[in-house]
Amino acid sequence: MNIRFEGIFTPTVTPLDAKERVDELGFTKQLNRLIGSGVHGIYLLGTSGEFTTLTNMERERAIDIAVKVVNGRVPIVSGVMDTSTQRVIQNIEIAQEFGVDAVAATPGYYYPSTDDADLIEFYEAIAASTALPVLIYNIPSTVKTAIKPQIVAELADRCDNIIGMKDSSGDWTNCLNLLALLGDRDDFSLLLGSHTALGAALLFGADGGVVSISNVAPKQAVALYNAGKARDIDEVHRLQKWLLRLSKIYTYGQGVSGMKACLDILGVCQAHTTSPLLPVNDAAKAEIQLLLTDLGISE
Repeated sequence: MNIRFEGIFTPTVTPLDAKERVDELGFTKQLNRLIGSGVHGIYLLGTSGEFTTLTNMERERAIDIAVKVVNGRVPIVSGVMDTSTQRVIQNIEIAQEFGVDAVAATPGYYYPSTDDADLIEFYEAIAASTALPVLIYNIPSTVKTAIKPQIVAELADRCDNIIGMKDSSGDWTNCLNLLALLGDRDDFSLLLGSHTALGAALLFGADGGVVSISNVAPKQAVALYNAGKARDIDEVHRLQKWLLRLSKIYTYGQGVSGMKACLDILGVCQAHTTSPLLPVNDAAKAEIQLLLTDLGISE
């Protein structure tokens, strides 16, 4: 399958109203804002999109709204994560009915993987269930399963439509091993899920990033990608430090709460989150507003 995903794919938040329903106006504004800022793709229903805590109905509404708003301007990857192989396959069937461009899946969560054989069987089964491109999503901090680089390479060899990976391990050695095994392939994309390692990874040959901080600072995330691809080390260093300063937003409650507070301040959408996640309090929001002002971020 001759498809490559490169650049910054924003794992967008899912704007909500007070009843935890998708806020269509806020979501439309965020998607248009991201695309207008130059992001290369949209990544739906990931960790930042609260996929585990949205109802099934609202997950489907989020996909439907996004596909209509984006209207083919950039690729859409939809998260299809769930607790079992068959539940993931059901999620894939729903996502492809709405017309997404690709899907991404972690290993099944709640029951962690016990060995490499079950991971291979899982990804082979979900890849065989669809003609869509499939991305492997490695996030052991939440799934409790780490996917070894050699298993990723084996799956890329075995399954024609497994065409990439989002690596959110936060492990630099893991990233280097993935690049050593897969970096020279023209049929596989390695996307970093950590903004702290993104600049260095791009210099070493990564194809891009699926970084949540681009919800708040899409222009700067795209600029970092461009600097990395141009091998402008000074600019990579400057932008990486700037993003590290912005990443203080993650210290206020859950990461998604801090991001939604930023978007509320910027007038994009309200700060509502899915229960039991809580929005940041007023004192924290005031501190975030000062940070955004200090960094020169405005709508």
